[in-house]
Amino acid sequence: MKEISITDNVISTLSWDMRVNLPPKAAIYRAETIAYLSEKLYSMKTSPELKELCDKLSSKKDNDSISAAMVKRALNEYKKLTDIPAKLYSEFAEHNLKTELLWQEARAKNDYVMLKNSLEKQFDYKRQFAECFGYVQNPMDWLVADGEEGMTTDKLDKIFDELKSEVMKLLDKIKNSGIKYDREFIYGKYPIEKQREFCKQMVIKAGYDFEAGRLDESAHPFSFSNDKTDIRMTTRYFEHNFLGGTLASMHEMGHSVYAQNHSDDLCGTTLDHGTSFGWHESQSRFYENIIGRSKQFWVYFLPLAKTYFDCLKDIKLDDFYNSLNAVYINPLRLNSDELTYNLHIIIRYEIENMIFSGQVGFDELPDVWNKKTEEYLGIRPKNDAEGILQDVHWASGHIGTFQSYVLGNCYDGHILNKIKKEIPDMFEQIGKGKFDDIFNWLKKHIHVHGRIYDPAELLNLVTGEELAPSHYINYLNQKYSEIYKL
Repeated sequence: MKEISITDNVISTLSWDMRVNLPPKAAIYRAETIAYLSEKLYSMKTSPELKELCDKLSSKKDNDSISAAMVKRALNEYKKLTDIPAKLYSEFAEHNLKTELLWQEARAKNDYVMLKNSLEKQFDYKRQFAECFGYVQNPMDWLVADGEEGMTTDKLDKIFDELKSEVMKLLDKIKNSGIKYDREFIYGKYPIEKQREFCKQMVIKAGYDFEAGRLDESAHPFSFSNDKTDIRMTTRYFEHNFLGGTLASMHEMGHSVYAQNHSDDLCGTTLDHGTSFGWHESQSRFYENIIGRSKQFWVYFLPLAKTYFDCLKDIKLDDFYNSLNAVYINPLRLNSDELTYNLHIIIRYEIENMIFSGQVGFDELPDVWNKKTEEYLGIRPKNDAEGILQDVHWASGHIGTFQSYVLGNCYDGHILNKIKKEIPDMFEQIGKGKFDDIFNWLKKHIHVHGRIYDPAELLNLVTGEELAPSHYINYLNQKYSEIYKL
């Protein structure tokens, strides 16, 4: 397991370097290098020796929870990988990297046609993977379960239907409230170098350990982990709007502190990861939205921001908070507000379903994307960069995973409901710049467990509940009712 972990970490480090530092001419050779290592990793994870050892250990009755979970995960992955031909796995790994680099160029040139054939091949790889496991009719069934163990498309559709209905009702109330807040109210001149320093101070205060991490810049913010001693994240800055970098930094910090605070006992095992995509997103979105968009967070951080940025000098807290949380109808997911973000994700999930069911082809994809955006958000993307090309996920092979963001929101509803009972003055503490109690609560109840538990098991352990959108819907209604006086 240690050998597997080290090889995986080498691949991850090379992938991080590709996104942050790689010279353009090195892209092809780097892709071939990672493909070679991926094939070696595949061989280790599917070796007869590993299977034999896991079979022996799985029959033991006195395994501790870590050993039992590690054996279970290893056997599950063995089965998953042995059902996928090695050549197909290697080809996919290489195609991922090439397509992601091509996406960067296509997005910069606003040219979907450049990416179309490679993107179609990405979806075809996922279809082939699903077929290896017997999911011939609907690959989304496998993709959903692969990202969130125990989740099904039926369960997900019910959660999304309820959430979509409630978000659109709330959105209509806001539109009819007669109150309009302008996000551009806090736009101004924010020197990039000062943003870098502010974001660094902010994430340190909130709990990020720079002795075990980095904060760099990339075209699309992401976080990366080897083990808990090497957790790296990236953000991106905009000179006219420092909230883009601020909120992206808080988001990636949530992923990163999750990884920095797994139990030491999990190092070098297959459990030194988050429980699932959805649980990882719950931690990133908890820091970005529940904490980072709260008024109390800016009670503490706005005075600090004013020492960095002159254009904030005369802005009052309430005006800043309302502008920060203004419902901002726009075609870009990463620029959206907390409320309509959910609709952006549901659009992507529905399009993925349409692709795999054959309802839409890749020539039609930009138009389908634009029509759905207009239907749900009332705005139409002006071009490919604002529409189909805005996200890296499909190009990098993360197909059938967008739902994780909204699942993370729903987990956050449960977490917030629970944590407020145990730390009633949570937000008052945030207003004083005190994050220790919240940080330690998340660490104790969620972070230390890594991937020992299945998603549903962890939620039950933390809250005693089953996943539902109701707590999150209540949070949204309460927050936006106060802001828009509904």
